[in-house]
Amino acid sequence: MSVLLRLALSAAGPAMAQRSGRAAERLACVAACALVAAGCGIAAVACGLAALWIYLLPHVGSVGAPLVIAGVLVVMGLGVLAVMRYGLKRPAPPAARITPALLQADATRLFKEHKGSVLVAAVLAGLVAGMNDK
Repeated sequence: MSVLLRLALSAAGPAMAQRSGRAAERLACVAACALVAAGCGIAAVACGLAALWIYLLPHVGSVGAPLVIAGVLVVMGLGVLAVMRYGLKRPAPPAARITPALLQADATRLFKEHKGSVLVAAVLAGLVAGMNDK
């Protein structure tokens, strides 16, 4: 029996390694693409902020342009935090309409189905409670 098991494991080993290798390659490809996309997004935002700075420089001066850009960055950061908070929030479970009668009926059914286990557990709980010295 152990010879058959060893033979099956040795036959399945390379196939499993090959399958996990393909999954790792796909994951690496997706991670690389996501990294490139994030870099492009950051570069686009930086170019947009530089263009805004150059546009604002004659209108608000050399002190006002960096302040406006800082304000834009703060607003963008708060927006990202709001999106993250919304994305991390778990949806509320649907409100179940559980009534006491439904709970009692379910408890009665479970007790009838597992009467022996419940009685053994009650006896063991009684024995453990009786052994405690107070």
